[in-house]
Amino acid sequence: MKKHIVIAAGLAVLSTSAFATKARMEALGQGSERGSLFIEDSRNIFRNAAEVNNMTNYVVTEWGTDGGTQNAEGGFFRSAGSLNYGLYLNSDVGSNASVNDVGLLDEDNRLQAFVGGDMGVKWGASVYWSSSEDEQAAIKKENDTMGVSLGVTHGAIEGYVNVDLKDESKGGTAAADKFEADTGFTVGAAYSWMNYKFYAEYEKDGYEQTVAGAKKDNDFSKITVGVGHTHEVSATSRVFTQLSFVTDKDETDNAGTKTETKNTDLPLTLGFEADATSWLALRGSISQNIILAKNEVGGKKKTNGTTDVAAGATLNFGKLKVDGMIGTTSNDRTAAAAAENGTLALDNLLTKVAVHYWF
Repeated sequence: MKKHIVIAAGLAVLSTSAFATKARMEALGQGSERGSLFIEDSRNIFRNAAEVNNMTNYVVTEWGTDGGTQNAEGGFFRSAGSLNYGLYLNSDVGSNASVNDVGLLDEDNRLQAFVGGDMGVKWGASVYWSSSEDEQAAIKKENDTMGVSLGVTHGAIEGYVNVDLKDESKGGTAAADKFEADTGFTVGAAYSWMNYKFYAEYEKDGYEQTVAGAKKDNDFSKITVGVGHTHEVSATSRVFTQLSFVTDKDETDNAGTKTETKNTDLPLTLGFEADATSWLALRGSISQNIILAKNEVGGKKKTNGTTDVAAGATLNFGKLKVDGMIGTTSNDRTAAAAAENGTLALDNLLTKVAVHYWF
């Protein structure tokens, strides 16, 4: 009986620290923005809105860098009777802001609302929007975005669709400069069997941009198919294995100069996490393209292998959790180079940090 109580307590500690943040996702070799395709995590609500039914009664704040820029974000999620809801501030999931350049106004201060329930089938929906203006200079600048998400889960089956309805910027170096994203979407489905999860996802988006009279058109599509496995080693530790086939195509027409880029990858990711003590959980991962990655630009191909490592930790203070990445960058290395070469930068410990409280 005592042994069963100890195991149950360990599971409780691990499971609450497991529902975490970007830092946990990156440490386990997963895409941090939309969570994981197979690991349970609170970030998964940005992929499947129905996850709002599984991740409730917590508040989270996150800070650190995304793509080299600072991004502060956070929100709260609660249950109220038969409904679950949440409000999240400043998430930039799915934003095309990174391509808005040469003076165009980037998206800022996104507000995203979630709601979900269980009617035999768990359902969820979310909507996001943002609007900003800058009239201080001679040329007025403005940006507007909007999108919706729908998702369902029923037993071992789940499906979702995320649609970016609007992403526009007007006014840059010249008044006629503008950026307008196409209606982009991500649609996916998954099936769980024992400790395995099989998944498939299709993503498509693009944009039109005019800068100094020069027009640029872009179309992007991506297919991901794979399987993930979760092995419970003990009540306080687990091992993750993931194998995916990923192919994408990016077509750009920049003022009459056309470029087509294709990528094909077969990445294998191995990750683990375990409670080192009652107050400290550690995790890490290694990822590699087990068949050399293929990159094709303008009809010319190259193949190269990549091996990336990552590590992170969670400090447990009861219901309060602090997540962080164990840094793999330093002042004289880029993040990509440091990750691939396994550089441990002691001056960058806990570089991406989040605090979440479960109540």
